[in-house]
Amino acid sequence: MARHAGVAISTASAALNRSAPVSADVIAKVEEAVRELGYVPHGGAQSLRSGQSRLIGLIVPSITNPHFAAVARIIENVCLNAGYLSMVFSTGQDSERENHILRMLRQQRVAGLIIIPTRSDAEHGERLRSEIHVPTVLLDMYVEGLAYSVVKLDNVAATRMATEHLIGLGHRRIAVLTGIAELATSKDRLAGYLEAHRAAGLTVDPGMLLKGDYDQSLAASSVFEVMRSPEPPTALLSISNMMTLGALHALHDLGLAAPGDLSIVGIDDFDFAELLAPPLTVVRVPLAPMAERAIEIMLDLIAGRRRPSSTTDLFTPELVLRSSTIPAPKSES
Repeated sequence: MARHAGVAISTASAALNRSAPVSADVIAKVEEAVRELGYVPHGGAQSLRSGQSRLIGLIVPSITNPHFAAVARIIENVCLNAGYLSMVFSTGQDSERENHILRMLRQQRVAGLIIIPTRSDAEHGERLRSEIHVPTVLLDMYVEGLAYSVVKLDNVAATRMATEHLIGLGHRRIAVLTGIAELATSKDRLAGYLEAHRAAGLTVDPGMLLKGDYDQSLAASSVFEVMRSPEPPTALLSISNMMTLGALHALHDLGLAAPGDLSIVGIDDFDFAELLAPPLTVVRVPLAPMAERAIEIMLDLIAGRRRPSSTTDLFTPELVLRSSTIPAPKSES
């Protein structure tokens, strides 16, 4: 193949693997030779020679969640363009399963990892450190004690702006569907909700803190119960898309609807959010820039263009106003 392209074997290898600087003209010649000859590089042999594969491991809580499916899609495309394949695994928010996946990926000699971790405490950080031996980027959440690059949303700002929107509409009984209490993302999103109340001089009723744990069924059950209480909320903040769907199911089962019976703001947009009845007001997460930044850092680490560090890239959320929020009833405001 190298002879067909008119270049040295080392140059052809560099062009195929992007392992060293090669001009665009040389890359074009090599790729043309590959097409003409039908040449397919032997991935296993390359892995044995280099000690690593052309694989990137992506570990997410659930691939069935549209949020994480979109992340996987973006990372797959960027990896392919850079000459890598991505492998996606779901942890189901189970730390033991997460460790098992990491051990499997280590056996496959993956070149790097992008992880949305199952926990964020220091003890879990120690466990992850013992399993990870390749360049790693944490997405969506940091883990205490791990000196890895983190790419995440400004979660405090996300829920603060959502809550401020509802307060601005005159709502005072604002319920919030909370996440898994031990996760840093959950703590930050609850903090934004509480900050907005403090800034407005409002006291939070503990009964407005609804258990959700990022689970659609649990969120539906919590909203069902609170809407049947003597003093139900007039507004709801849901801190994840699947819990937002659970809330909408609960309203349907009760014969209620947003926004007439309950104004709703969700964190995370849906591809179909504008098609819902009503179209949902959401805080949009810049998924594409975040995922692209995570893989960019990963590839820089693999290529040695960046040294491992505990830097954090923080992305700004955007409030998207649609039809699921209206002013509070006059008796409320």
